[in-house]
Amino acid sequence: MWKVQPLNHSQKQRITSNLFVAVAVGAILTVAGPTLLPCPAYELNDKSAYLEEQKKQQRKKVIIVKKRRDTIES
Repeated sequence: MWKVQPLNHSQKQRITSNLFVAVAVGAILTVAGPTLLPCPAYELNDKSAYLEEQKKQQRKKVIIVKKRRDTIES
């Protein structure tokens, strides 16, 4: 079969460094992803939540109508 040669110090250091950079870049992209590429579903959810809140506010409006009392004077 294949015979695997052991890695020397500079090769190990390069692999470790490349792996560290790849993980660091992946972590940054994971955190920055929503800012760079916003999900369109969030926009729809925000709009529907806003409309639902407006409907609730319309239902909660209380209109007070004062009835005029006609007084009978004697």
